[in-house]
Amino acid sequence: MAAPPPPPEPEPSLEEAPAPKGSGLFTRGSKRLSLLAGWGTAAGDDYLILGAGFGYYVLNHLELGLDYEVWLFGDPTLQRLSPGVRYVLEFGPLKPYVGAFYRHTFVSDYEDFDQVGGRLGVYLIPRRGLFAGLGAVYERLLDCDDDSVFDCDSVYPEVTVGFAF
Repeated sequence: MAAPPPPPEPEPSLEEAPAPKGSGLFTRGSKRLSLLAGWGTAAGDDYLILGAGFGYYVLNHLELGLDYEVWLFGDPTLQRLSPGVRYVLEFGPLKPYVGAFYRHTFVSDYEDFDQVGGRLGVYLIPRRGLFAGLGAVYERLLDCDDDSVFDCDSVYPEVTVGFAF
């Protein structure tokens, strides 16, 4: 007597679906930690900029994040808090990204202000868990007028080194 055939394999649910091929850094459940150090100019003064960010991939390729910066050794001191969203495409060695953000800037001894913006660029993954990026950022100062000491529109380069886990 022959043994009965094995039962068919169950279909994977959406929760159990395999992750798409790629680095794995930008898949659902992955996290990003980034550190920032740089130099910038605002309102006619030079600043040392330090910051950190955290992101969480709520879906494959889609990150929700929160970044913080402090602008030091200029006047006034600035602190910026930026929630944002970023989408990373995974194909080939370069990983293009596009994102949008809202930013609230706390200004010592002056009125705070808000900005919205977008970014685009590419990531390169030199080794598992580490990524580097090069891109451009556009920011629009909300409620901007001709009397503002800050530019209404800004475009600047973005260089990123981050850790994903």
